[in-house]
Amino acid sequence: MKNILYSTLIATVMCLPLSAQTISNMNELKPQQKADAKELKLTGKLTTQGNSDFRQLRDLCYQLHKVDLSGADCEVVPNNAFHSRHALQSILLPDNVKSIGSQAFFACTSLTQIELPQSLTRVGDAAFSSCSALKEITIKGTPTLGEFAFARLSGLRTVRVTSDVPPVAVASTFEGINRKKVKLIVPKGAELRYRKAPGWNLFFSEPDNTTNKVCDPTTVLVPLPVDVQVRKGNNLSLEKVWEVMAAEGLANECLQAEQLLRTRLPKLRNPKLAGKATLTLGFDPSLKDDEAYTLDVTEKGVSIHGKTATGVFYGLMTFDQLMRGNGTTACCEAIPQLHITDQPRTHIRELMVDPCRTFIPFNELKAFIPEMARYKYNTIHLHLTDDQAWRIEIKKYPQLTQQASSRVGMDDMLVPISGYYTQDQMRELVAYAAKYHVQVVPEIEMPGHEVAAIHVFPELTCGAKQVPIRTTCGVSDNLLCPGKEFTFEFLGNVFRELADIFPSPYIHLGGDEAGNPALDCWTHCTDCQALKKQLGITTTDRSENWRLQEYLFNRVIDTLRTKYGKTPMFWYETDFKKIQPGCVTFSWRHGLTKRALEAAVANNAKIMLCPGEHCYLDYPMAAGDMPEVNWGMPIIPLKRSYELDPAWGMGEDFERNNLFGVAGTLWSECINTPERIYYQAYPRALALSEVGWTPGKKRSWDDFLKRLSPVLKDMMRRGITFSMQY
Repeated sequence: MKNILYSTLIATVMCLPLSAQTISNMNELKPQQKADAKELKLTGKLTTQGNSDFRQLRDLCYQLHKVDLSGADCEVVPNNAFHSRHALQSILLPDNVKSIGSQAFFACTSLTQIELPQSLTRVGDAAFSSCSALKEITIKGTPTLGEFAFARLSGLRTVRVTSDVPPVAVASTFEGINRKKVKLIVPKGAELRYRKAPGWNLFFSEPDNTTNKVCDPTTVLVPLPVDVQVRKGNNLSLEKVWEVMAAEGLANECLQAEQLLRTRLPKLRNPKLAGKATLTLGFDPSLKDDEAYTLDVTEKGVSIHGKTATGVFYGLMTFDQLMRGNGTTACCEAIPQLHITDQPRTHIRELMVDPCRTFIPFNELKAFIPEMARYKYNTIHLHLTDDQAWRIEIKKYPQLTQQASSRVGMDDMLVPISGYYTQDQMRELVAYAAKYHVQVVPEIEMPGHEVAAIHVFPELTCGAKQVPIRTTCGVSDNLLCPGKEFTFEFLGNVFRELADIFPSPYIHLGGDEAGNPALDCWTHCTDCQALKKQLGITTTDRSENWRLQEYLFNRVIDTLRTKYGKTPMFWYETDFKKIQPGCVTFSWRHGLTKRALEAAVANNAKIMLCPGEHCYLDYPMAAGDMPEVNWGMPIIPLKRSYELDPAWGMGEDFERNNLFGVAGTLWSECINTPERIYYQAYPRALALSEVGWTPGKKRSWDDFLKRLSPVLKDMMRRGITFSMQY
């Protein structure tokens, strides 16, 4: 039989070199030894909770190539045990292991082979998904194989199974396997059983799609539209030859539509007999909101109209979800006739990423944008400077990226971290994001969280103190000095270049965590005391140092407004006694949201809702979820993110006059691979997208969970990682 080999006995031996270091558990190694380790053999009882042996193997041994756990005592390889460890080439599993958790080896892109021992009873969802170099899988025994357990293995060539009885699998277990290139080796006489078994039948022929026929529009859309009306009549078959017709001014959306159809639709066996369908894109000036759209499905095709091109694009994103159906395959067979009317509740829906603590390679940063745009996010906020790095090229000051874009270590992770974005890359990012109707907002922190800049230019701080780049999280008490003109010269030059790169009307100025006791540095600074006298401040202690911060911000705000037409943004702090009208403040501190909102109302300012108790997506979603070791991070489950009220109970006047939008924040102290950005973001970013888009009276937690399932299945099918511990 084609692609089928028979064997009575399968044995694969993977041997680690004798030079591999043998230890009982990870606590026997010092931090530097963990960072330097390339080959390890563990022989003791392995821990799985907190700062466990597995967490240390995953996060602290960044160079680890080979791991031998065959002699260790461990019945469970936990969820995410080796998640996105790109250096890992081979691993021997414990002889007594019974379970491999979900995403345990997700995106281990150097792993070449794996042998699953006889003791194993369960392989979790997406356990080996996206292991692109994995060539050979040996399965001893009959473990149950989860959804997408071996999905997207582009390098796979051989699957060996020793059992006469096919291990339990599902249709998605081997999603994306090219059966023409992959050999399935089973015991002699067992072929027929494998041919008929779910999941395994993929190796013999293309399984019929029997579970994703007609889309149910009420169960697949996130965020939920304002109004969905299913109408009577014949369904629209998607298995047709499609033509896209777009009004003038929608060239970009036409290209997006054609790409969407190519990605989703199955290849037609006989195009001449399939019939035709039309996807029509146009404008409707009668719509009241710039992001509003209508979507109509008839048996002849789909029509999407928006007040602007942005609305048309969001209609396409909704159509994409309708075509996906329940998520078990790339495309369903048909969509019922329907009419959708939709527009957003808030006009800024933002995700913030932090390349400072852990650098995000440029192509990975670009790739994040289409995924967030699927769910109608329209702003990406780049935290480009902090104590740990300066990540944006400034041509006036090339020393910033030459001297402050690399370091070794982030808390206990002694990994070298380096990189920065050129101005050409940022212009490319801006242009790319615009295709998805996403604006890019840069952030330059001030006056705190500026150690990277101070490291290069000590004259920026009080006393011209030389300080090293920070390699730990937390707050530094080294601030920009408002009493020195060089501070304003420096910031002016930086913002001049940023204004030329980023067309967004907004620039974020930071402002967080620069209060007491950090302001002590201004108390003892002769330049700051001289400035106090100039401003008529009579106190010499720190009680009114906040007025120096106000002075610094007012000068920068004036520059941004008058010279560059930019609106400043800030992280709200109680040290801000006044918020300048027209500025945007971010409510981020856990427990201080009401005070921030009241301050915004009192100062006639706009406010972005991103309170830590709902929107800090770098926090773990459940006990034992990544990141497992932290500095006291609270757990923020999915439901808590979904429960955020953008108006915070302040009423319609507040929502109309002061509410700016909703944001999720992804600080990267504990996000050490690009894949983990997605893991920390989703599915909570899906909850926040609905918070920011859908009217409150339309939202329901139970209904959201029902609609979430096909979204997550589709993400797994496309190789997008996310937390399953919600």
